[in-house]
Amino acid sequence: MGFSTKYLGRLDIEPPLNDAEADWLRAFVAIDRRHYTGPYEVAMNPRALEFARSQQQSDDEGDAFKSLVPRDGTPYPHLDWAPCPTGCCLAWDGTEKSRMAEESLQYLIDHFLRPGAHARLDGRPEFEHFTFNHVVSGIIAAERDDTRELFLIVCEDNTIRRELLVRPDPAPWDM
Repeated sequence: MGFSTKYLGRLDIEPPLNDAEADWLRAFVAIDRRHYTGPYEVAMNPRALEFARSQQQSDDEGDAFKSLVPRDGTPYPHLDWAPCPTGCCLAWDGTEKSRMAEESLQYLIDHFLRPGAHARLDGRPEFEHFTFNHVVSGIIAAERDDTRELFLIVCEDNTIRRELLVRPDPAPWDM
């Protein structure tokens, strides 16, 4: 059992993502990052690859799902934030047990969007059409379902911060 957080809002991207950037980022965030060791690996068909890996995984290989720590440097296995269909914003994908939003959003900005983003030096052909010239800004309201904590995720000029609106309820065992 764990907790989920629900999000409302979006972070606008200026200038909007081009098709190559939006398509690649959608594939990147759609996969379980625990299957990858390189920070920018994305399979041609990521969902099919994940299914195949889950079917052939043996006991002596170890279970990638025993840990919530990806081996590729991403903050959480599921980033839960994807470009909208037109590439003008990042929005929550509605994933259950969604968490680590601030870290995930900052990772996407720092690695793929902002001027000077880390992936620009990677040399992969997939990044040939990336512009690395985006500014992300906006506000997202969030509520944790276990503690009813209410907060905002604010992004100004590619920097994410959290603003607490309502303190979390104390857990029964803390009273």
